[in-house]
Amino acid sequence: MVGALLATFAHDCPERFATLELAVKQGNAKAIENAAHAFKSGAGTVRATVLAGALSNIETAARTGNLDSIPDLLQQVRDEYLAVVRELATHIQR
Repeated sequence: MVGALLATFAHDCPERFATLELAVKQGNAKAIENAAHAFKSGAGTVRATVLAGALSNIETAARTGNLDSIPDLLQQVRDEYLAVVRELATHIQR
């Protein structure tokens, strides 16, 4: 069951990140908040705590209207998301 959960999260990550990235590109605070929240929930489920924390920061920035900070926060999410996917790939293949 754990393997299936990790595989599902790894499979969903690119789409979740793309949705967040598009919302940021469009400057839509509510869409950013929603995308970050959904992605954060999945990250928390698989205990990707650093990724979940970075997504929480984006969610808060969008909710409070601090859109200027989001591009830097998005880069942190991107870096951590890629690290998590690489790590999951090693566990899923076992």
